[in-house]
Amino acid sequence: MSTQSITLISIDLPAVLSRRQIATTLNIQFRKGIEACYYAELDEQRYLFFTEFSVLTFVNWPHQKIVETLSILGIEDAEHFKKNVLHQDYLIMEDATVTQDSAVSNDLIRLSDISLWPLMIVALVVSQSVGLERFELKVSHYFSEGRDMLNDAGRLTWMKRHKFADYAEEISLLRHDMVLDLRLLDKPNVLWDNENYEHLYNRLAEALDLNDRFEVVSYKLNTLKEDIGMMMDLYNHKHSSFLEWIIIWLIVAEVVMSLLGIFGVVKH
Repeated sequence: MSTQSITLISIDLPAVLSRRQIATTLNIQFRKGIEACYYAELDEQRYLFFTEFSVLTFVNWPHQKIVETLSILGIEDAEHFKKNVLHQDYLIMEDATVTQDSAVSNDLIRLSDISLWPLMIVALVVSQSVGLERFELKVSHYFSEGRDMLNDAGRLTWMKRHKFADYAEEISLLRHDMVLDLRLLDKPNVLWDNENYEHLYNRLAEALDLNDRFEVVSYKLNTLKEDIGMMMDLYNHKHSSFLEWIIIWLIVAEVVMSLLGIFGVVKH
């Protein structure tokens, strides 16, 4: 039978706030957890988790206390943060009857014991989901911008060529940042030593479709990169053809001038 339930909410920080800045501002001390996750254990069984990809997770915090904390951190209109910033939340319930110490559904996580390490794993995975959503929005923006650039590709100029090159570089960096920051391709080391923790991590990652969403974002980025590369090759071909025609006309002009000189039409 369930003995207690708590809420967990992961919030994307719109401003780039470092772990040290948050710790100093809130006057708390973060400890190293798993992988890119740090934690602070507060009073009344409250936890605050911070991941290095700028997601803050509140566990067992009253709504108003979250609002006050976000305000202290400088988040604008913190009272309405659920409308203004990316976030995901879960209800966590203690249930000693679950197999392998945990069970996950779309909106409920059941744990045999609500303690630090299971909560940290949940906080990490939900934070990864929020961070991935941030990248999904960025990729959608780039996809829309790339489509406009491709539609305008027939009127390529020297300046637009540089714009294409910068755009291709930004796409490459975006994929690189997504892989390194979210660490979706690497499971936390602690999972190798605990089968139940691994079960929790895998079930939650599956419920949040992390792998499928990552593949979709990667596919879109690869498609954009290929399209931009194709347009750059097309421009380079057009540019080379233009230079070739300039050389041909210069040669023709030189021949014409020589012939006119031979026939005395012009004097050297």
